[in-house]
Amino acid sequence: MSTTTQTTTSRITASEPEGLDNDSRLETFAIPGSRVIHGKVFPLGIRVKDGQSFTSAAEAASYLETIARRGLWNDLLRDHGALLLRGFPTANASDFDKVVKAFKLPQPHREIGLAGKRSIVTGAIKTANEEPPDVKFYYHSEYGRSAHFPGVLFFFSEIVPDQGGQTPLLSSLELHDRLKEELPDFLHDLTTKGVLGRQYFPARDDPEAEHIGWNWKDSYGFDIQPGDTKEVQRQKVEQVLKDTLQADAEWQPNDALHVLQNLPAIRRVASTGELSFFNGFAGVYGRARDCRALEPPYKGVDGKYHLPTTYGDGSTIPTRSLERLLELSDEIGFLVPWQAGDVAVINNYTVQHARSPWVGKRSLLASLWDGNEKFVPV
Repeated sequence: MSTTTQTTTSRITASEPEGLDNDSRLETFAIPGSRVIHGKVFPLGIRVKDGQSFTSAAEAASYLETIARRGLWNDLLRDHGALLLRGFPTANASDFDKVVKAFKLPQPHREIGLAGKRSIVTGAIKTANEEPPDVKFYYHSEYGRSAHFPGVLFFFSEIVPDQGGQTPLLSSLELHDRLKEELPDFLHDLTTKGVLGRQYFPARDDPEAEHIGWNWKDSYGFDIQPGDTKEVQRQKVEQVLKDTLQADAEWQPNDALHVLQNLPAIRRVASTGELSFFNGFAGVYGRARDCRALEPPYKGVDGKYHLPTTYGDGSTIPTRSLERLLELSDEIGFLVPWQAGDVAVINNYTVQHARSPWVGKRSLLASLWDGNEKFVPV
């Protein structure tokens, strides 16, 4: 285990989040299995004190907003990476919407290139990925394969399933530390070469699009007008890719689109100078392996394409490095012990998340926002 990290099960010594007044209505609490990353608890549990309950989500949001205006939420997300809020009167999507807006972040994140099944519930609230409950998602930075990504993620546990369904989290800072210790050559190649990711988008009228759940026209065709020829549609999609993602288009004989994005795999956080393992290629590999799609044409038993990620120069990322990366991720991961009404707030710049399968009914809602953090060149 890294010398900069440790697991903690003891109570956090501070009774209140740093920066709150002594008459605060909130207190920190120890989350079993939480870790200490670079001297900070990860994640930080924050709950309503006994006798200080809020009568409504609106009242709670008003209180949270006063804290936001002092910049404290930004500070806590920078220092701890993830917060677990408990004891607030959040019972439904409307309550959740009030809470996320109270954090006073710049604006809801506009998703460009959605490659998953989500539905808008209300306002800035969406369902989490709607794939079947037996499907495992590996650790990834949200939109980590893109040049356009959210800064802060909110998850709301509306209904806790009978079994499983915890949301796995890990510190991208700790993962970088572990790679530096155990796989320095791999980390060097990632840092110097970057990665080249590929994503598959079928045409909208291809029956495959309904099965997969997305297509290139809905994901990138924002400027397409009725009557546009196929050539014009492609040109408009290519322009969106260039302007928003710095990505390239490869059109396939069946009118499908491969989106190629050459990006850094390791990034430096502007506010702290720390290095973060910000990407999503480990999850791509894990899903492809599970679906037996590691060889051309990369179509899995799930009927979907899982195009491989390479180093930025086009060379193959060694399988042994990918396998160890998945193992390391599990070793340092933390499972959010959801209770109904909990809200998790995640700094996407320094925290990766995943999804555990579950049994029973589950409702996990999400909200993606642009934050105040930035990356600077490594």
